[in-house]
Amino acid sequence: MGELEVLENVEILVVDGRVAAIDCVGRHAVSDATVDARGRVVLPGLVDPHRHLGAACVPDGGCERSRAAMDRRYSVPAERQLLRSARRALAGGTTTVGIKCGADRSSTDELDLLAAVRSIGEATPLRALAAFLGTPRGTERRGRDDRISQTIGEAIPAVRRRRLAGCCEVACGDGGYLPAQAEAILRAARGAGFTLGVHAMQGEFDAAANLAATLGATSIAHLRDCGARAASSLRESGVVSVVLPGAPFFHGGASPNARGMIDVGLAVALGTDYRVEGFGVESLWATLAIAIERMDLSLEEAITSISLNAAAALDVADVVGSIEPGKAADLAILDLDDYREIEGCFGCEPVAMSVVGGRPVVPS
Repeated sequence: MGELEVLENVEILVVDGRVAAIDCVGRHAVSDATVDARGRVVLPGLVDPHRHLGAACVPDGGCERSRAAMDRRYSVPAERQLLRSARRALAGGTTTVGIKCGADRSSTDELDLLAAVRSIGEATPLRALAAFLGTPRGTERRGRDDRISQTIGEAIPAVRRRRLAGCCEVACGDGGYLPAQAEAILRAARGAGFTLGVHAMQGEFDAAANLAATLGATSIAHLRDCGARAASSLRESGVVSVVLPGAPFFHGGASPNARGMIDVGLAVALGTDYRVEGFGVESLWATLAIAIERMDLSLEEAITSISLNAAAALDVADVVGSIEPGKAADLAILDLDDYREIEGCFGCEPVAMSVVGGRPVVPS
């Protein structure tokens, strides 16, 4: 995680939206369109693997002010909220986001939320990847059996039939399901062809980690720490730990032990945990700064965590997350002379231009 390949005085040839070659400047003839990034830093387009639309995962007994803010309802359609968020993401160099869509007791059905994410992916250059988030939907424990049956018998087949998402994620622990309940939903989703994700909530960190490893989940999010055996299982099964540095500022609790996870060999990605309706840390640059200043990540580890590892958490590392031939030409062009200047960018977004599929993004 701590090694970056830094190239100087090169040009990137893009053909049909993908990187075709990376060569010395002047190696290729003048093309139809040229983006001049001389004197600037070029990173892969940033990847935020963890945003929410609808219900978010907050532990039982979480910060009261946090819950009150999240429960506010505004008369703004989900599509408009998503559109605004997509524009801000692209302006800040984020070209791919993973959005977890889960309905709570007073929000729209998950299918409508997933459809809204798909519409934003069609209307903007942002690569918006929706995940079906199976939540208890605010039910009491005695009503969760019905919710589980509805999720397995109706929601998962409907999401698959309409091709609204390729991933199913479940919260395990306080504010989510018991481990056995989460496993039942995830096994049904895997049988339907979904990739899997686990949200590890308070009280069940080790159980959630073991569940993610056993079922071959792509990622586990919200994990603050885990025992040595669970960490070993995650490492051996290749599960990416999505760490959310901004969450403690709003939901309370200790910061995740990302340093410890990296030191035992886990692949770590950074996510914002931003709720698209307007709550939390939205900027990946702020998330990166918090990870460096409060969680002891090196700059190089943090950059890897918001690019290649974040793409792996979404199961799209073969498409985005690094600049190499065959991958999408998604780039963040920074108004900096040296990438190491990023470490001093707490509170600012040093992005001069975003490029998605080889095309510069024009702010609107």
